[in-house]
Amino acid sequence: MSNLSPVKSLLFIVSLSVLVSCGSSKPMVEDVNVSSTTVDGDVLVSLTADLSIGNIQIPSASFPIILPRDGRQVGVVSLAANLQGTNVLSIDINLSEAANLELASVRLPNGSLVPLIADNPVLEIPLGKATVLLSLAEGAQALGVVLPIKAFDKIGEKAGTAALIPGFNRNGVMGAAGIYTSKTAGKNGFVLVADISSRLGSISIPNANKIQMEQAPLDHSSQVPSRSVERKINKELLRMHKRKAVVRVQ
Repeated sequence: MSNLSPVKSLLFIVSLSVLVSCGSSKPMVEDVNVSSTTVDGDVLVSLTADLSIGNIQIPSASFPIILPRDGRQVGVVSLAANLQGTNVLSIDINLSEAANLELASVRLPNGSLVPLIADNPVLEIPLGKATVLLSLAEGAQALGVVLPIKAFDKIGEKAGTAALIPGFNRNGVMGAAGIYTSKTAGKNGFVLVADISSRLGSISIPNANKIQMEQAPLDHSSQVPSRSVERKINKELLRMHKRKAVVRVQ
């Protein structure tokens, strides 16, 4: 006699299929919200995203966003679980202060293009091994975070250099979120980038006047590897889902 009732069995199968089907048609986030406000002339932006990564658990953590030039804190990246047990990623940042940084061309640690931003130069703030990325050019405004995850090195061993980063559109916020992989340890992890243009509207960002470079529009397409590589990634994610793996940001 089965240990699971038919209803529980169906729910279990559905929960697995949600994870395994996370290719181009299945975003790796659920609810996403972006808001902005102005305080004492500074523009503050807050992003929260419920991650859709099955039973994979990310312990609560907090990473201060500190400007490398002068050591001032301009925000924080947080990971926590809500009452339903869903992993929630939050980014709070003072755009006006961050706009003082120099622009740089950035790739994901495995060499893949950053979703949405692609080859556009961005403002980059290191959080230890993690990174906050910010594009403030008119018509190409985006906020993102790159989180290296050591446990994903096992995925990279199977899949090699790849990016499975589906696009999403939640609450009028467009973006992309997913995993990047490599056979090289330490170059595997999770990335999320959101288009914040609609939330900034006509808000003027102090100190951003220097960002006058000609930039391409944001690229909202999903990044998906070959079907064989995608199957390898999903197979490893499924194994992690089944054992309720706990993964930590490096």
